[in-house]
Amino acid sequence: MNAKHHSIHSQVTANAVRMYTHRILLIENVKQFSSSDFLAEKLRDQNFEALEVSESAKQLLDKVKVMTPDVLILSVESLDPETLQQLVEINDIAPLPVIVFARRHAPELVQKVIEAGVSSYVVDDVRAHRLPVIIDLAVFRFNQMQSLCTELNETKARLSDRKLIERAKGILMEQKQLTENEAYTQMRRSAMDHGQTMVELSKRIIEVTEILA
Repeated sequence: MNAKHHSIHSQVTANAVRMYTHRILLIENVKQFSSSDFLAEKLRDQNFEALEVSESAKQLLDKVKVMTPDVLILSVESLDPETLQQLVEINDIAPLPVIVFARRHAPELVQKVIEAGVSSYVVDDVRAHRLPVIIDLAVFRFNQMQSLCTELNETKARLSDRKLIERAKGILMEQKQLTENEAYTQMRRSAMDHGQTMVELSKRIIEVTEILA
């Protein structure tokens, strides 16, 4: 075997045996399924390694907090209200990519699953070779949504800051009979002199005005 073929063979071999880096917390009630359906086995077949395989979804938020997995996977017959509520809490407190493999489709749950922040909802059995794609897409979708949420929150914060500055500027205009430009210039100069941001100064102006009102 020449050097080129040896290099290609080595690369293929390395790719075939590589371990995926996602740290997975798997919830799977094995009592509900036959051994051929166990998701834990399929994950191992694809070189995934689960941090823990638990049969119970109880205290799920605590498990996520303690183990800090990269991905949470649930393999269930169908999502029950208690588990759905836990997923909502996880999405609020410790968000992460969540994948649900359900054996039974429940149309009434679709909206609730979306609201709970589930990144991927797969109904019926799944073949092992599809797991890497499903997991990677779920992680990508989660990261994309987190980025959008961050941008939205930053936009809301900027709008809130602008409203504070406008309100403080209006107070100065009324109290000191200043024009809009004069009030803004005075605020900017005062903020620089005191090492404050315009938002910090605006909050202070509003607080003092409310105290004296």
